Amino acid sequence: MKRSQIVVGNYTYPYHSYDYFLDSMERLGIENIELWGSDPHVYFGDQNFYEVSAIGKKIRSRGMNVRCVTPEQVMYPINIAHENRDARSRSVEFFRRHIDIANILEAPKVLVTSGRCNLDGNWDECFKNAVDSLQELGYYARKRGVCIAFEPLVRKGYDMVVYAKDLKELLDAVDDYEGVKGMIDVDEAARVDESPKDFVEQVGIENLNHVHFIDGMPGGHLALGDGVLPLERYLDELDAAGYESDIALEIMDGRYYFDPEPSIKKSLEFFENYMNTH
Repeated sequence: MKRSQIVVGNYTYPYHSYDYFLDSMERLGIENIELWGSDPHVYFGDQNFYEVSAIGKKIRSRGMNVRCVTPEQVMYPINIAHENRDARSRSVEFFRRHIDIANILEAPKVLVTSGRCNLDGNWDECFKNAVDSLQELGYYARKRGVCIAFEPLVRKGYDMVVYAKDLKELLDAVDDYEGVKGMIDVDEAARVDESPKDFVEQVGIENLNHVHFIDGMPGGHLALGDGVLPLERYLDELDAAGYESDIALEIMDGRYYFDPEPSIKKSLEFFENYMNTH
């Protein structure tokens, strides 16, 4: 692991302004950020492209880079696997807009989460819809110098992609590894007894371009050291596989929201200790 791989997302700061988040990142010496696009920070549905460009200039003026654009897509009515054609088209257009935004912000990735299928829905149809959506988005992303980072979610029987083998099946069906790659959320994976090693073995390190690295019980998306996950082993597995892309903090538990900076600082110290001893 290298310091240049460390990325911090603004997920931990929902009770503060986006400028406060950027000030905090300056105090902590962070150069790479993941931009969660949601209220009360930067909901891109409310921004025109001139305003997006101004946001990018503000970030770069602080010596920071946006490594990944992650639009809020779990709480909002977005689902690339939707059985309703209009809803799916709206979802695809939502991500196309964020691919354009990533291009403006000079960010190399847009994060897309697993699509969903109703428990009484047609699973095969939903899977085909997810594949079709990702093929369209992957092509659109490649044309704009961006790549999709596709994240499994773990509500079994509801989310389309849960296990590493599911991710491999989906990526193979999409068949666009230049435009669509997989990613790992170590806390999500731990909930189904998987680790980075499972993703490396199933998907291939060359087809993974992003990691959300947080602690958990499993579950919780906690600061590093506040849960029970074997975090050093996870980093060892990534290092052994030769993973060189981004490792991003996605700390989202409400216990941190009133005073978020100490949780980031604690997590950075964990990374620092790991790098000093390996």
